[in-house]
Amino acid sequence: MNRRITVLVSLLLMVSSMSFGQILTPAKWKVELSKKEIKVGDVIDVVFKAKIDPSWHLYSNDFDPDLGPILIEFDFEAHASYERIGKVKPMNAKKHYDKIWEGDVSYFENTAEMRQQIKVLSLPLKIEGTFEFQSCSDESGQCVLGDDEFDLNYPVK
Repeated sequence: MNRRITVLVSLLLMVSSMSFGQILTPAKWKVELSKKEIKVGDVIDVVFKAKIDPSWHLYSNDFDPDLGPILIEFDFEAHASYERIGKVKPMNAKKHYDKIWEGDVSYFENTAEMRQQIKVLSLPLKIEGTFEFQSCSDESGQCVLGDDEFDLNYPVK
């Protein structure tokens, strides 16, 4: 009987300790349109902004994907209300030679901004998609994968 109670208590302690585990999210994202007033024919930007925790960095998308770090990747769902112009571009990413990866990498610290230019073909405008990224800690060396989605509408419903 005592053995069963001991096993039960042990299991309960393990389950309760797992519930206190944290999922690391060193980059918090906000996605918005570059203009408040939009009309058919406008060329605007979808703006992706991240606030990055201190001592962490976020890899960009403008370096050799074969180096090793996972580049941020965006997937836009096609919609008749807009047309993408070019690719998602990083704004003011830092570049340096990384000894670990043995190559030049681009990354962001503290904040990140990336922009996708689009042409508005019709209203209402509907822009949806997902993105994946990698953040790494400068202190612990730990890296975490992240993903998020976006759903922008104009006019706002």
